Amino acid sequence: MINEKLKIEYKIFMEAEDVAQTRILSTEGYIKKSLVAHKNPYICRAEVDNESDVDEFMLRLYVEEEIEEETCENADAAEGFLDELAELLVEFARMQSYLEMEGNFSISFAGEQISYRFLSEAGNCNCTFEEVRNSQIF
Repeated sequence: MINEKLKIEYKIFMEAEDVAQTRILSTEGYIKKSLVAHKNPYICRAEVDNESDVDEFMLRLYVEEEIEEETCENADAAEGFLDELAELLVEFARMQSYLEMEGNFSISFAGEQISYRFLSEAGNCNCTFEEVRNSQIF
């Protein structure tokens, strides 16, 4: 499988209203640190775009990644990507339950295309996932 082409895409939107300025900064730090420290190389490269407005007490964080490799550099990381990203999103939902999160992620590898949508509403410590079949979500 090491010679397989790999394509990974993911988009994560996080938002909260009426959030203290210190919480906006600490949440951004937590999310960035969690991503950068992740063991999966396809997750740790994610960059967080901060569109928050501290004067309006509005938290908005956005992650968008698209990774393509003609020859997959790390088959084990590619195979673990879906589960590891889902686990991280669940952790975000539990640790930052005031956030509304939504987005999608997809992998095409070893002859398979798998895509998911996810949602976590503010006040809910869970993240729900829905597999998207035969559809282009990006």
